[in-house]
Amino acid sequence: MRNESSQPDQPEGTEGVESAPSRPPRPVLLTVALAAVVVVGSLVAAVLLRPGDDDHEAVDGLSMPTATAGDGCAGGPCRVVASASVNGMTVELLAAERGSAGRLRAGGPASASVAEVAIGTMGVPLNQDSLRCEESATPVCLVRGPHDGGMVGELHVWQGDSWRSDQRPYFSDAGSVTLDDVDGDDVPEVVVVSHDCSDVDSVAACRQAPVLAEVFDLSGGTVGCTGTYGSPGSLRGWPEVDVESYELMACS
Repeated sequence: MRNESSQPDQPEGTEGVESAPSRPPRPVLLTVALAAVVVVGSLVAAVLLRPGDDDHEAVDGLSMPTATAGDGCAGGPCRVVASASVNGMTVELLAAERGSAGRLRAGGPASASVAEVAIGTMGVPLNQDSLRCEESATPVCLVRGPHDGGMVGELHVWQGDSWRSDQRPYFSDAGSVTLDDVDGDDVPEVVVVSHDCSDVDSVAACRQAPVLAEVFDLSGGTVGCTGTYGSPGSLRGWPEVDVESYELMACS
């Protein structure tokens, strides 16, 4: 149950860890930024090179991937690597034998409601921990996997009878991209945990730097950032991070 109090509680395990007094800094270390750019570039290339993109349809800023029920996974058969039940609907994550490529299917094996998972085309491995779904007015699912020492995630929203994705990656150099209803409106947000590397000068130091959580709405807009914590484990619920709205402030 969420705490509705307007006064923030000290997160458990954070004694002696000071949060940023005003605007929390965001990760700026060149190597981390470069990794994110590589993710974005690869994803854009995968989307642009995918056949049938001219048939995509924009809805509320989200685009609907072409259904690929008959295309298999990476030229071979698909297998179910993860599943969830959301709003009474079965959702299955399909992947090739080695976890590459990927499809998101709604409604069971006989369903034609299948959308491509773009991060799968980038070589992000998909496994039993790659699917997270949340019930709201419409099903929302996050597909995620390890990438470049961290985690990358891709959001899918069920609208009408099809999946729609903003086809942008969410990259966490700290290894946590998840869903959480931060503001208590029964609609989940995307929570991305990153190291604050603004005051360090090496990759090794960045990996030991404090962390913060940045929250995005379903259209990809920034909702806000938390203050910094001394380690990822200090975040409530880690690694499935739980953020309360009172903890958020403007991201710098």
